[in-house]
Parts: sequence; structure tokens; C-alpha cells
Amino acid sequence: MKAYEAIAQSLIAEGVTDFFGLMGDGNMWLWGALCRNPAVKPYNARHESMAVSMADGYSRTSGKIGVAMVTCGPGLTQCGTSLIAAYRGKTPLVLIAGEIEPGAKNRTQSMDQRRFAEASSARFHTVTSLDNMGEEIAEAFYAARIHRGPVVLNLPMHLQENELDWDYEFRPSTDFLPPRVETPSADVLAPVIERLSAAERPVIVAGRGARAANARDEIIRLADRVGALLATSLQGKGYFAGHPWDIGIAGAFASAPSEQLLAEADFVLGVGAELGYYTTEGGLLFPSAEVARIDIRAMPDEIGVIPGLYVQGDARKSVAAINEALESRQVRREGFRTAAARAVLDAPPHQFEPPHDGLDPRTLARMLGESLPKGALFTVGAGHFFAWIGMYAPLPEGVEIQYSYGFGAVGQGIGVAIGTGAGNPRRPHIAVEGDGSLMFNIQELETIVRHKMQMVLVVWNDTGYGAEVHKLVAKGFDEKLAQWESPNFVALAKAFGGDGVLLRDVSELPAAIAAGLRNGGLYLIDARVSPTTPTDPYAKVHFGRESHAPLLRPVG
Repeated sequence: MKAYEAIAQSLIAEGVTDFFGLMGDGNMWLWGALCRNPAVKPYNARHESMAVSMADGYSRTSGKIGVAMVTCGPGLTQCGTSLIAAYRGKTPLVLIAGEIEPGAKNRTQSMDQRRFAEASSARFHTVTSLDNMGEEIAEAFYAARIHRGPVVLNLPMHLQENELDWDYEFRPSTDFLPPRVETPSADVLAPVIERLSAAERPVIVAGRGARAANARDEIIRLADRVGALLATSLQGKGYFAGHPWDIGIAGAFASAPSEQLLAEADFVLGVGAELGYYTTEGGLLFPSAEVARIDIRAMPDEIGVIPGLYVQGDARKSVAAINEALESRQVRREGFRTAAARAVLDAPPHQFEPPHDGLDPRTLARMLGESLPKGALFTVGAGHFFAWIGMYAPLPEGVEIQYSYGFGAVGQGIGVAIGTGAGNPRRPHIAVEGDGSLMFNIQELETIVRHKMQMVLVVWNDTGYGAEVHKLVAKGFDEKLAQWESPNFVALAKAFGGDGVLLRDVSELPAAIAAGLRNGGLYLIDARVSPTTPTDPYAKVHFGRESHAPLLRPVG
């Protein structure tokens, strides 16, 4: 057996059924060995960075380790931005990279791959010998699972073609995973229970961890008991849609009514939500509140902008334990669910003046949310535009939303979207990306077509880098420095083998999305939005305007 065949066996034992990458000298034999197994599906990206982003999106929505594969040297260096994005998103991911043999005469693609990987926030594991190979591969996957982040598994090229003259046995990392702390002890929960029992204006903020643990009903039960308002992080958007005391997103994308009420909170409990800088607006969003968090991780990586109580545990089981304790005490409080709070939530929304230089982004976002089918995947890229989605797009029941903003890097959205679709091939998928972001990696439209994937891609087209445009205006500079004449994105989609339409009026959007879903492949909707309308957070931060963002209502 060749070493690359043994490595392929190891990856399959680790549960690899899909992987993303580009083939080169450093990985082609392993690639070929993996693809001899009909249960393994390769996704050939057109750029290494996007292969890592695809593995990132795949892992987030499939619950499996994302696996990407690139060649040596420049194949790895292309991946730096996407590795950091995966680290910031706490995505368990293994990037397999070939490596030039030390001392090789042809050193064109040689470099210090460990230093680069670690500078890109990834852990680095390398195969040192055939004798240690099985253990070292398992250690790499173990690290990705335990630390929930990217790992570079380094495969020296000179070892991959060596012959193993013994029976190869591999024990996957899953054999060594310790049991998780699912339900915290009564002593650990006691301080949280005491503060919830005493709180007069409690708020519960749910995040991606709550969604992953299917904790919604237990959180609602707790909130109803203590009179808490229900909010989410950006990643948890729409989780409590339809509940009468849902106040939407907490943080930079909060509505005006939500901001008003959060400022009055005296206790905030984060469930599967880290309550980081943006969710708390730098710690200023709820200045009078004590804070507690429930998270599956042992401890947070840092103290953070708002220190408080911390409980390690599964979101659903921990909240269920709190409910049992409060029920035994017969706790039942009005809390924050007062007539005054109800009046804030039910106040009529502000009426905005529509723009006259393109589609109204508020109306576009609202109709986009209303046009999503129940249970759809919804992937959103990063840029000025994604605040419109966060603040104005209601999510129908069962819609799962993913953002690519973790590192604040534009251009990542299309890769994350492809990985998301690959991990969920039977769910309808709608993605949104900015025009500037899409041009970073427009070659991946061909990847969607070649792999016969379904994706309705809405290009939020403000003919420029919107964030920079509005900042330039705020400082008195020429905004045209960050603007351009838009390419014909529909023609580009068709050239790659897809289809699409130029959106001439927002009212055409529902029919366009429905047509795209029927189409079954790549369907691009070019939405030319107003380039002069800043998002509510930008209007507040850069122009000093009061926020009037309305509270989102659920889709009827």
C-alpha cells in the first residue's frame, strides 16, 4: 500500500465524504486515491482561498469537519484570509497541504509552511514519518474538533509515495473525544438562577449555539417564566420570529425600539451567543445590565468587553435545568413584559423617504426575506449591504442564515455559499453578495455550474464599494474614488453556463426568486440599489443621524 492510499483510508475513517480544493503536485495522488471511493465527492474550486471558504460553509451547516486540499507553497499562501475567517468563526476545518521535500534542489514552491499557517491563525500538524502517520493525522482532526478552528495538516511530498510494507491500522480522532459537559451542576447554575429570579428587566440573547442545540422552546419557556424579552445575535437572526416579545437582533443591527429597551435591561443572559463587541455595541448597548453566558466551550478566550458570569454547558440542557430550578421555586414574574415595553414595540414605524437613484434597499431587503421559501438556506456575504439584510429582511420559518463577515473580509461569501449548498444539497438555497465582493471571486460561478449546484444568487449592486463610498462622503472626499460602471453580471452568469435577470423593480423580486428556484442551477439576480443610501448603522456612526430602524415583523 502506498502512503497516499493509507492517508486516504484515514480521511474516510474520519468521516470525510466531501472535500474542496485544487489539485497540484503536492496532493494529486491523495486526491486520486480518495476519489476511488464512490462515496467521496470532490469539489474542484477555481481558487485555493475559496476552497477553504467552501469547507468553512460546509462545516457550519453540516455538523461535520470541513476538509480542503491544496498543493504546496503558493497553494497554501492563497488560503491565508480564509483560514483567519474560519478561525474567527470557530469552524472545525482541516486544510491538507502538500510540502516540498526539505533539501530538494527544485525549491521554487518551497517555504516555511508552519510559520505561514500559524500566522494565519491555524494550528499546524505535520506528518513526520510513515511510522507516526496514523497518529499524526488523528491528532490533526482531534485538534480541529476540540479547539473548533482550522488546522493545517502538512503532508511532505517525499513521504506520500513511499510503500508501507505492513498492515496499516488507523484509529480516528472520534475514538478519543472526551464526553462534553452537557448539563452544568446546580452550584454552577445557582448565581444565574438567583439573578434571573431577581431581575426586573431581563433579556435573553440567543446565538448560533442555541440554534445548534435546538434550544428554542426551552429558552421561550424560561423567558415566559421570568418575563424576559427575547433577542438574538446576528447569527441567530429570526430564531424567535413570531413570538410577541421578540425584539430581534441585539447589537449594531438592532432596531430603534430594541435599542431603547436594551438600554433599560438590568440582566442579560446570552445562550450560545458570545456577546462580543458587535452584539453589545462595544459594551454600550445595555449599560445597566449584569451579564451571564451559557456556552459549550470550557471558557471564553478573553475577558471581553462586558465581563460577567460564565456557565459551560449545552444550551438546551442548561436552560432546561434552569427552568426546572425556577419551577421548583414557583418563580413567575412579569419582568420586562410591561405595558410600557409593549408600547415601545407597537409604536408605528418611521416612514423613510425612498431614494430616486436606484432600488430602495429597505424595500428590497424586506421583499427578499418575504420571498424565501420555508426551510431555505440563506447565505449572506460581507460588505456595507449586509446590514440591510440583518435589519430589514424577515426570515420565514426554518430559514437558516449564514454570514461570511467573521474576519470583516469581503469576497468570502460565494465560497461559504458553495460549501453551505454542498452540505445541504436538497434544501433550496438563496445567497446574497455585493457587486464588489463578487468580483473578487467571480470565477466560482463556474464551480457552481460545473458541479450542477442550485443557487439563486442576488447581487446587491450599488456599483462600488458601498462602505468606502459613504465614509468618503462623510469626510468630504470624492465618493467616485470607490465607484465604477457595473459589469453585466447576468451576461457573466450566462457565460459561465447559468442564467439570470436584471431586476428593474423591487416588485419583480418574488417572481425572479421563484424562477431561479425552478431553474435548479445558478440563477443570478442583478439588483441595482441606490448607491447614495447609507445603512442605518452607517448613518448613525458616520453622519450622526438618529436610528429609526423598525422592529422586524414575521412573515405572514
